[in-house]
Amino acid sequence: MKPLTLTLKNFGPYIAETIDFNKFEDSSLFLISGKTGSGKTTIFDGMSYALFGESSGKLRQGKEMRSTFADPSEPTEVHLAFSHGDYFYDITRKPEQELYKKRGDGTRTQSAKISLIVKDSSGKELREYTKRREVDSFIQELLHLDATQFAQIVLLPQGEFRTFLIANSNDKEKVLRNLFGTQLYQTLNEQLKTQLKSVNKGIEATQQMIQAKLDQLYWQEQLLEELSVEQQLAALDQQQELMIKQQAAEKSELMILQKQKQSKEQEKFALEELANEFLKQSQLKSQKEELDQATEMIEKLRTEEQQLQWVKNHQGLIEKIDEKTKLISTYEQELKENKIEQVTQQQLIQRWENAQKENLDQEAEINKIKEKVTQLQFQIPLYEEKEKVSNTIKKNSIELETIMGKLTKIKEIQIKAEQEYQKELAVIEKQVQIEKEQLELERHQAQWQIFLESWENQKQLEVKKIAIKEQLNNKNTELKQAVVEKETIYQQVAEQKSQWAKMQISRLSLFLVEGEPCPVCGSVEHPNQNEHQEFSLEEIQAIENQLNHIEQTAQKQEATVAKLQAQVSQTKITEQELQKELDLQNSKVQSLLEQLQEKQIVTLTEPLTLDGIEQTTSNFQALSVKLEDELERIETAKNKIIESEKTVKEQQDKVSEKEKIVTEKQQEQAANQTKLKIISEQLSAENLTLIEIKNDKQQLEQQIMQWETQKQEIDEQLGKLKENRLLLKNSEEHLAKEQAANLAEKVSLEKQFSAVLKESRFELDEKIVRVLLREVPKLEAIKEELTAFDKKKDQLTFQLTELEQKLENKEKPEITSLLEEIETLTVSLQAKEANYYQQQEKIQANEKIQKQVKELIVSVEQQWEEVTALHQLAATVNGDNPRKTSLERYVLQTYLEEVLKVANQRLSLLTNNRYQFELNQDSGSYKNQTGLEINVYDDNAGSTRSAHTLSGGESFIAALALALSLAEVIQEQAGGVLIEALFIDEGFGSLDEEALEMAMEALETIENEGRMIGIISHVSELKARIPQQLQIKTNGNGQSQVTYQTA
Repeated sequence: MKPLTLTLKNFGPYIAETIDFNKFEDSSLFLISGKTGSGKTTIFDGMSYALFGESSGKLRQGKEMRSTFADPSEPTEVHLAFSHGDYFYDITRKPEQELYKKRGDGTRTQSAKISLIVKDSSGKELREYTKRREVDSFIQELLHLDATQFAQIVLLPQGEFRTFLIANSNDKEKVLRNLFGTQLYQTLNEQLKTQLKSVNKGIEATQQMIQAKLDQLYWQEQLLEELSVEQQLAALDQQQELMIKQQAAEKSELMILQKQKQSKEQEKFALEELANEFLKQSQLKSQKEELDQATEMIEKLRTEEQQLQWVKNHQGLIEKIDEKTKLISTYEQELKENKIEQVTQQQLIQRWENAQKENLDQEAEINKIKEKVTQLQFQIPLYEEKEKVSNTIKKNSIELETIMGKLTKIKEIQIKAEQEYQKELAVIEKQVQIEKEQLELERHQAQWQIFLESWENQKQLEVKKIAIKEQLNNKNTELKQAVVEKETIYQQVAEQKSQWAKMQISRLSLFLVEGEPCPVCGSVEHPNQNEHQEFSLEEIQAIENQLNHIEQTAQKQEATVAKLQAQVSQTKITEQELQKELDLQNSKVQSLLEQLQEKQIVTLTEPLTLDGIEQTTSNFQALSVKLEDELERIETAKNKIIESEKTVKEQQDKVSEKEKIVTEKQQEQAANQTKLKIISEQLSAENLTLIEIKNDKQQLEQQIMQWETQKQEIDEQLGKLKENRLLLKNSEEHLAKEQAANLAEKVSLEKQFSAVLKESRFELDEKIVRVLLREVPKLEAIKEELTAFDKKKDQLTFQLTELEQKLENKEKPEITSLLEEIETLTVSLQAKEANYYQQQEKIQANEKIQKQVKELIVSVEQQWEEVTALHQLAATVNGDNPRKTSLERYVLQTYLEEVLKVANQRLSLLTNNRYQFELNQDSGSYKNQTGLEINVYDDNAGSTRSAHTLSGGESFIAALALALSLAEVIQEQAGGVLIEALFIDEGFGSLDEEALEMAMEALETIENEGRMIGIISHVSELKARIPQQLQIKTNGNGQSQVTYQTA
């Protein structure tokens, strides 16, 4: 199968995108790239959904893949065009989905649709399928794969590339069966198992039915001994004849009792009817008395109902009075607030008029201030010039002081540099002596380091010795436990074999024939044949399986014991060798220590301690650091001498330069003093500064501005206040008119209400009426209660009158003695009838059972002949043998071995000859773990282990080699499946650089063989290595588009 084009409409992030695999025809290896969540895996989901109706990971159904942003009127559909052999196929699927109606509003549910078109090599349409069952069946027969197997062989979804590799034998068998066409063996196996199971079940069911039927027989007397089936049937014949005679006599007695009971029951019925009427009369009288007691309460309730109805009728008038009262109160409050506001406004107007008068009184003073401001404006330039000259004089004075100070510091620095020069010269003279001391220290440190290394080796050997000792103790403990477990398992084997033998003997005893020799003991007489417990073939097979499992466990435990014994011996040898090495190291350490002590390099004494070693090492390091510091100090002194010489020269140059600047500044200062004197003579005698003149002018201008602003504000406020006073006066007149009108209406309504109260037939006043007004909501409930009471009272009166007339001149009956007579007859009759019909049923049931048992005996004899032949054949084909391998699995082993041979060529290349596939030849605990299990030989470890133990990266490489080789072997088989494409979703990220390079070389080799290989990966090396790319790009709103990059 090779995909050609895939069209996704409203599917996942794709609105209408077509993936054209033909664009990768020249180079069949291509990369599918894009951001996480862009829809790369959705391409695989679409392909799997088109072929099988489900996504690649089986996480979502087709209708769940519909785009969230799809147009409600546009359907979701997937179309896949692919080739297979010499034919071309177009398959289109639409899931069940909600779409807008073509006519009218709302939505409709569109059912799932499917179409498969088959074409020849020229593109001519041969046939079309439109039913799901037909299409699914055709695709599976064409590809020999279902959706799960397709994901294991052709499409490796993210995180599932190792599924087939680690699948158990049963799951592998299902995949390989379709790929290599071994369904015939499975069919034969299933037919034999079904037939054998059916016959065995038939025999067991028939035997159980015979026993069940015999257990259902009724016996008048308990059988004193166990009888055979034939003996029980003969005894039954005699019992049946006796029971029929007893039945005839009992029938006559029953007829007499039935007639007596019928007469008494007719008499009882008449008396019971009369008693019921007397009882009903008593009940009605009690109910009427209860109603009479409630009459006073009902009358009060009726009066309340009439008052509430009257209040309800006049409720509107009361509400109008309340409304007018509320309005009058509102207007009264508003008038009061209006008067208060008018007084406030008048007070404000008076206050602002006083402020206006004070403002006008200040106008003459403001005019004088304006004249003074004009005078100050003319003097400001002279003050500015005076300020400028004064600042220059001050600045020059400061600069002169600064320069003089710097000149003094420069001279001090010059003297200090000369003194530093002499000091550092004395330090340099010690250099030769310190270098000699440093050389001697280095020799001592080298000798100490040799000692330290030997001492540390000694300590490491001591630690290893302790570890080996502990390991030896642990191994001895494990060995003892393993020996105990081995003895226990062998005891279980003996017990299981004994149980198996008992079951076999018991089973064989069922088939013994009188006069023929027993296969166990040889006797031709079998007196105790029926005493053995019967076991089914399934029970015997189960005990055989358990025995095989325990024997295998015993063998494994035997190997474990031998292995532990070898490990204990090896550990003892290791311990002895380590002790020899430790003794040599101890001698070496002692010799080195004596040498160090003789040369007085160290003062350590035995026994050596870690603190002493560390202190000596620390002393060496401290002395080394001290000498290094001294040498560094000498180098620093040399540098300082050079710097001191340079500093002295620089300071001499600076002194000359500063003295020249001082002379220039003193001449400039004298000129400025003369200029300042001339300007001061032109100004007034007040001797003010420029800032003081400007501040005076600014303060006067602010006074003028404040006065003008105040005048404008007073005029504006007076205008607003007078306007508000007029508005308040108009509002007062309006409120007074409204108040008068509402008072008149309220008086009229109150007169009307007083007149209504006088006309009422109830003694009511306004206060009572308002209380009743709150109870009006209860009116309807009160009416219903009164109506119900009246109706019930009328009914009781009518029924009681009618019943009293009927019972006139009649007495209450007494039927106790009659009931006792009827009860006695009933008990006697029921006992007789029960016994009669029970006996009759037992006779009929025994006759029916007797006939059925005879028919079943004939059937069992025929079935036993068939089951013996079927059992032998089914055990061979089904795998019920010591190797737990069926005929079909034996054939598939051959195919899988061929696949593993081809896969090993690729796996060796991909793993640098480290791993090789091996077919596990051991029998597992169960059949589903036997025959097709894959192991991996690890050359680095020199051992074989299960494929389950491979890491993520190793699993990916192994699964890749297996998938590629499986396709190759399948296509070589006559009539095999054509697998022309392989798609891999992620997995490369778990590979290191070398493994990735090897995987790419393997894929490129397959590409050269003409297979299409598509890869989803985020690994940057693949993007650079594979030029052919299908790029998925997002537009930021959840939608994706497809672009191509070709070489």
